[in-house]
Amino acid sequence: MTDEHSVNDAEYLYRRAEQELLQAQRAEHPAVVKAHYLLAGYYLDLVYGPGEDEKAAAE
Repeated sequence: MTDEHSVNDAEYLYRRAEQELLQAQRAEHPAVVKAHYLLAGYYLDLVYGPGEDEKAAAE
């Protein structure tokens, strides 16, 4: 994969995370809100990688 693809993929994933956050804010049912926040988190993990807690748990 080229650097250009990596940038485009990261931009796409970041936009998807933002969209999920907006949907979470608009949702009324707690389970739907939770689902959108979880999806946003997954997209952001793909962009930025795992956090320090996840890295420590993997070691």
